[in-house]
Amino acid sequence: MSTTRQNSPRDTSGSAPLGGLDGIGKSLQAQFATAAALPHALIEAQLTLGSELMSFIAQRMKAQAELFGALSQCHELSEAVEAQRKFSERVASDYSNEFGQLTELMRKEMTTVQGVLAQSVEGASKLAKAAA
Repeated sequence: MSTTRQNSPRDTSGSAPLGGLDGIGKSLQAQFATAAALPHALIEAQLTLGSELMSFIAQRMKAQAELFGALSQCHELSEAVEAQRKFSERVASDYSNEFGQLTELMRKEMTTVQGVLAQSVEGASKLAKAAA
């Protein structure tokens, strides 16, 4: 009696699921690529948000320096109070705008991360179904 070694498991119809070992290998490669994309997407999101925050901090530092410059030119208390009032209004406006920008950035970045995660889950589900 001779036994033959099969390279791929076969279902009852005689055909190999996922195209045999080659199909399983390709499917696993796709899964690993998708799984590797998730940390990349998370890091990219963090860097995008960090970059925005650093730009905002630079903007606020520049505004603070401008306030000090304006205060140094004041000769009366009323001028200093006016400079501080304008600065305070700008602070409120800048922080409000920045909050909106950060919220929008986080929404976009999390949508990207969710998409990568969904691809990974979808691929794993297909592989699990095919293996079953």
